[in-house]
Amino acid sequence: MSTDENKLTEEINNTGKTGKPVEERLTTNERVLARITDGIYRQPASALRELISNAYDADAQEVVILTDAPRFSTITVRDDGQGLSPRTLVHLIKNIGGSAKRTKEGQLLKITASDDCERSPGGRKLIGKLGIGLFAVAQFTRHFLIISKTKGDKFRTIADITLGHGNSEQRLLEFDHTSEIEIETGHALIYREPTAESDFDSHGTEIKLLELLPRTRAELASQDLWAKLDYELEHEGKQLSPEPLLHIGRIDKNNPQELSKPSNLPWGDQDSPSEKFKKLVHKVRSFAESNRDLVDLDSVCDRYLQTLWTLALSAPLQYIEGHPFDMIGSDEAIFFKIENQTRGQAQRLKLKNPESLRRHLHLKSPDTKPKDHFTIEIDGIQLARPLIFRNQPKTSTAVKTPLLFAGLCRESFKGKPHDLSGGPLEFEAYLFWTPKVVPAQHQGVVVRVGNASGAPFDRTFMGYQISEQTRLRQITAEIFVREGFDGAINLDRESYNYAHPHYQYIVKWLHSALRQLTNRHKELGKHLRSERLEKQGAVTRAALEEKVAEIFQARGVQDVPDVVLLKPAETGRAASLRRDGIIAFRKSSVIPPNQAQRNTDTNDERSNLVEKKAIAIAQILDSWDLLKGLSHEEQEQLVREIVEVAFFEGEI
Repeated sequence: MSTDENKLTEEINNTGKTGKPVEERLTTNERVLARITDGIYRQPASALRELISNAYDADAQEVVILTDAPRFSTITVRDDGQGLSPRTLVHLIKNIGGSAKRTKEGQLLKITASDDCERSPGGRKLIGKLGIGLFAVAQFTRHFLIISKTKGDKFRTIADITLGHGNSEQRLLEFDHTSEIEIETGHALIYREPTAESDFDSHGTEIKLLELLPRTRAELASQDLWAKLDYELEHEGKQLSPEPLLHIGRIDKNNPQELSKPSNLPWGDQDSPSEKFKKLVHKVRSFAESNRDLVDLDSVCDRYLQTLWTLALSAPLQYIEGHPFDMIGSDEAIFFKIENQTRGQAQRLKLKNPESLRRHLHLKSPDTKPKDHFTIEIDGIQLARPLIFRNQPKTSTAVKTPLLFAGLCRESFKGKPHDLSGGPLEFEAYLFWTPKVVPAQHQGVVVRVGNASGAPFDRTFMGYQISEQTRLRQITAEIFVREGFDGAINLDRESYNYAHPHYQYIVKWLHSALRQLTNRHKELGKHLRSERLEKQGAVTRAALEEKVAEIFQARGVQDVPDVVLLKPAETGRAASLRRDGIIAFRKSSVIPPNQAQRNTDTNDERSNLVEKKAIAIAQILDSWDLLKGLSHEEQEQLVREIVEVAFFEGEI
């Protein structure tokens, strides 16, 4: 730490005795502040995600968020992590836009493991950026409190922070945002206050977001959705746009303490926090059972519920009904292993029940300790990752059983300097195909580092160029990075450095995996369609045999001759068969040539049915003695002409 930081730390510690807060100016360079305050985080969920990430990196077991929904006057984020010491807090406010994580300095400040600066003191893979992440709240408010305490400290540290001091925002408009000029960005009042003796071992951090910006409150309250409906009702006489099917209600504009529209939520007050979120997920999925072709969160849920869903997808949480790697042989899925070669073909896996995919392929993601525990509760709703891999919706597609492709890869970039390659890269991944992905926001691929993600699902699958639009809309994929890739993530953690070697390598691997999935899916679909046609053909042919038998029985015909259609190589058997009383025709002389442009399973079954009908026609003609007196060639011609007329398909 610098001399200034040591001095400020000492002054803050002394406030526990004097009771007089320390006032400190906040400064940073214009480029960093511009990125923080002008939209580096595009949604309220993004800023909350960063606060959650900081709590996770502080080894918190639980994060509790209170939003005052649906009014959103204040937001509180509370965790039971290790807390911020005065020394760490000073470093934070003195280095806005920087981060001690993943550095030796982080080890000195005890915010990372002593033996690994890539991990938290408790051994978690770091996912946040403390310097930027905390000040992401600038998207919510310019005024917030940090209240923090470390274990064994008799005092808690409080920082009352106001951003945007003086004319800094005007200066941001005047100066080049690429400059490194330090400007005043706000101020902080910092002080220490004693805690009760019973709280001696308590620890954690609470962040209170005060005086939320109007745009933030409007976003979370879905004001744009309701205003649109009001406009339609006023100018068109009726609502043209549908209301969100699920919402938290609407505040009365004239009386903020009342709801002008009551909430419509899938849970009840008696439900537990975990049950509430489960009911939300299953309610959204239930809409796929209706006539909806696409279940889209934008039309199903209001902004608040979408925020919960986004946080549940991005945070390092347990899956709501189990990790895909933990699916077992008895689960309703067909399993494949992805090959790492560019032109490899996925291998079909036969899992023995109760063997899991994880055990079969020795998969290790997520990178967490067995007893590690992390939960997020927002307004009494406990989040879980809302991806479900069992009991999928069915469609009319040939392949109805979900397909789960999984793989693992490690690339050391041997012979390439670390500065050029970014170092080793290791990841595990799955691609899950199902006839209908619910909701649509789960279509695509997401990359997780430390079991967390910033970007939403990428529906382009990292720029996959091959035209597979229908199939791509049926795939959910996650890539779990175990080593590397940090350098490929941009500052906002919602986009990537596309030129980074790790990003390029994953793109290449993913596109190969998609080709493997496509090939196996096509093969399986062709096989299933062939089986279905064969069964349908067998049923039709059996029904035809029954019909011919009925005809003969009605006429009292007892002896029905056998009819054989001979292939070119078998024509030499004709005389012998006829001596045995069998009607033997040359197949090429009886069956008209197939006019189809290409051989398909459907055309093959049609040909089989034509042959069966030709045999039936010959048997009926023989029973009426209409073949007697005709040469074998004339008999073949007669049957052929009847077949041609019977199967003639001219234009009408």
